Amino acid sequence: MVGLKIYESSHDMVGVVSGFAPGGMVHLVRPTGYQWSAPWTRVRPATDREKRQLAALAKLHRTRCAGLAA
Repeated sequence: MVGLKIYESSHDMVGVVSGFAPGGMVHLVRPTGYQWSAPWTRVRPATDREKRQLAALAKLHRTRCAGLAA
């Protein structure tokens, strides 16, 4: 499901599903804009803690971007 927050084990990071590709690949994105792909076998749903980490990262990124614009 696009928009689902998941943990990807080879990068040891939480991301949001942005799409799928043939061959069982999942496209992921971070709030900073970093994108990568991983096989579906390396992902699992994010825990509540990991979801909070992702939200905190998004907030930090927004704050930093706002600081650059000022």
